[in-house]
Amino acid sequence: MNVLNPKKIKIEKKADGSITLTREDGKAFKNVHFLLLFPFTDLENFISAVVKKGTDQEQIGIISRLKDLPSSAEQVVREDLNKRYFIPEIKSIDRILDKYWFFEVHAVTDRGRKRFFLGSTRESIRFKADSSMVLTDMEKCRYKITRFEKMPAKSRAELERILM
Repeated sequence: MNVLNPKKIKIEKKADGSITLTREDGKAFKNVHFLLLFPFTDLENFISAVVKKGTDQEQIGIISRLKDLPSSAEQVVREDLNKRYFIPEIKSIDRILDKYWFFEVHAVTDRGRKRFFLGSTRESIRFKADSSMVLTDMEKCRYKITRFEKMPAKSRAELERILM
């Protein structure tokens, strides 16, 4: 495992939108992308820098902590991750319909109104230590609820109803 020293690498976004990473040994890589390592919900730690080689991806190295990078490089990495790992945030839930073996969720996200389907709540809803939740629909799209306790009362009631 090649851990990159954040003080000795350079990450730049070019005018064409591509990303270049230069290692401490001076070797430069073009068209770099960043991938989250386990867990996918951790956007701050253990980020893999990769470059495409044919149909595969070659790992350049791992950034242990994103906040250790210079702010300009950190922003470039965050923008790339945000494009790759787009997760809409649920702001409110209008209603959840019980459809026998699945749930039809009508929600308002930070990207507009959305209707999606959840299977088993045990498999579709993950609770995180920071009191947030990640809902994974039947098409494997993810939605996050950052602050459940701050959601409107009706939204909390709808979600609590299917969790009980």
